[in-house]
Amino acid sequence: MKPSDIVQFNREAWNRQVAAGNRWTIPVSPEAVAAARRGEWSVVLTPAKPVPAHWFGDLKGKKVLVLASGGGQQMPLMAAAGADVTLFDLSPAQLAQDRAVAEREGLQIRTVEGDMRDLSAFDDESFDLIFHPCSNCFVPEIQPVWNEAFRVLRPGG
Repeated sequence: MKPSDIVQFNREAWNRQVAAGNRWTIPVSPEAVAAARRGEWSVVLTPAKPVPAHWFGDLKGKKVLVLASGGGQQMPLMAAAGADVTLFDLSPAQLAQDRAVAEREGLQIRTVEGDMRDLSAFDDESFDLIFHPCSNCFVPEIQPVWNEAFRVLRPGG
């Protein structure tokens, strides 16, 4: 399968998952966003274990790239916690989930559609933090993802 075919396959597959109500496509509740505004939030990188809060530090004012992580789950919580969030995902349906939560909750976000192996939409050293759950299994080669992530991450990020 050619790389462009893989991207299209994954895009269509995730769009179908949104339609089917897959657990990774169901947006967070208004109550979860309200709790995040109070500083009470967590996200997962794996299905069952929350990321330790100290890994993030205070998100207020941090520029965060939520990479290949659409679905209305992580982005709204980070935005409600005070981060300046940009979401990058290849599925229009997943991105729409995040935009719907942002609109519902009055959150300021930016969404960009694309392949995580090509972050050319962003300048070098654009982000303080990249949140990237286990989406690496959807690309044929991981090195381009890491190269791009390194390029857009600020020193010390």
